[in-house]
Parts: sequence; C-alpha cells; structure tokens
Amino acid sequence: MTKGPFERALVRKGKRALKVARLALNAGDNDSAVSRSYYAMFDFAQAALLRAGVTEDKLPRTHNGVIEAFRRQAVQSGQIDRQLATQLSRTESLRIRADYTGTEIELSEAKEVVQNAELFVQTVERVFGLDKPSLSKDYENPTSKDDKVSEPAVAVTEIEIKSVELEPNSLEEIRRQARENWLQLRQRTVSDAKGAGHSKDVDRGAKEDHSQSIEDDVDE
Repeated sequence: MTKGPFERALVRKGKRALKVARLALNAGDNDSAVSRSYYAMFDFAQAALLRAGVTEDKLPRTHNGVIEAFRRQAVQSGQIDRQLATQLSRTESLRIRADYTGTEIELSEAKEVVQNAELFVQTVERVFGLDKPSLSKDYENPTSKDDKVSEPAVAVTEIEIKSVELEPNSLEEIRRQARENWLQLRQRTVSDAKGAGHSKDVDRGAKEDHSQSIEDDVDE
C-alpha cells in the first residue's frame, strides 16, 4: 500500500515535532517539549489510522476522537500495547496544562514525556509500516517507450528484447551474452546494407542496359 499525500505530510510533521520537542527539552523549555511531544504522537496516530484504511474524510475531527479511534484500531487489534497507547491521552492532558494554564511542567516529567513520545512514534511507525518508502514516486515520471535507444534504421526484433532471467549468472556470462547479441545485431545490419547495395547495382545495370537499347534503336 502506498502512502497518500496527507499521510506522508503527517509523518513529516510528526518527526519535525518530535525533533523540536527534544531541542526544547535541552533548552530548558519543558512546556514546549511536552506540547511538541503530544503533537508528534497525534500526527502519527492519524497517519496510522489512514494506513489502517480510514479515509481522510472519515478521520475524527477532534483530539479525543482521534485518540479513541486510535485506541480501538491499535489496541483492540493487538497491534500496540495498551500501556503505550494510553500515553497518547496522558500526554494530551499534560499538553493542555502546558499550553493553557500557568502551571509549569517539571523537568523530570518533561523528560519522561519526550522519551515516551519517541517510543510511541518509533513503535507506531514500525507496526503500521509508516517507515516504508512510498511507491507512488515510481509513477510520477514514467519512462516513455520512445526514450529507448536503438541503432538508426534498424528494427528491433525478438533477439534484442529477450527477457533476462533474474538468476545468479556470472559476470562473464552476462558479458558473453551481451556481446553475442551485439554481434548478431551488427551482422544483420551489415547484411541489410549489402542487400541494399546489391539492389542498387542491379538497378544501375538495368538502367545502363535500357540506355544502350535506346541508343541502338537510334542508330538503326
């Protein structure tokens, strides 16, 4: 399954938020560390729901809705440990306290939140396959058949387009086969050229005979 644009954006945003959380913690900004940790977890929870098959328009529109949907999808299916999943709702409560109250988050608590967020993101990323590269790029710039390079004025036949079996052939065997194909192509090209030259000689001879015949008629 390939990642959609919104899913990829959520993964990128989540990773950036987690990075900022660690930087904020090291800078002594405990409140920001907690807030960014939560949003990193929240973004990855949404991405996991998308990967599980929830369409973008069906994603819950509230924080509590996303948390509950993630709990049902991840915990009840046995994919994520219940204790780890509960860190999402716990961190959300701490984030509200950090963002909307005058109570400051203690350093020890902030450290624990950042560590739990890192574990949460890593686990969700692995379990739901969010770390796998998208295959959609393979179709962004498809290779045109017209881009194939061929010898001028030489039609490509089955000799050149025989499929190569993905077997553990030696390098010498691969080189030998490539040279054999090239020699066959070159031999056919030379033969075609000789044939064309012979045809021209015949035509020229015919023209000379016809010209001679006209001169004979005139002489008579």
